[in-house]
Amino acid sequence: MYAEYLCAHGFRVHEAATTDGALALIDNCDLVITGLLVPGSIDGVELIARIRVKHSTVPIIVVTACVLRTVQNAARTAGCDELLTKPCFPEHLLESVWRLLDTPPERRQLPVRARK
Repeated sequence: MYAEYLCAHGFRVHEAATTDGALALIDNCDLVITGLLVPGSIDGVELIARIRVKHSTVPIIVVTACVLRTVQNAARTAGCDELLTKPCFPEHLLESVWRLLDTPPERRQLPVRARK
């Protein structure tokens, strides 16, 4: 759902089913959105830490249903820039993406409507 929403606002989105897949795609990304409880050989916190080692300036947003403060703090310590808890409206995620990418208001694209 979030990927479709971001695409409708003009973003090119690369999706990965696992943390391993995400690590393989990171070199082509300007921003990362991840969860904390995602499949793969490492968890979301370790994914964030590994991204930070190679890409210290790439913004990282976590969208999670995990409400455990220890896990959320671990994600922040690992280097996430923003942590949004579910339920998270797509509009809130979009605003975070625009802000972290430093997108000026005049460049913020309205949803692309399907042509008939």
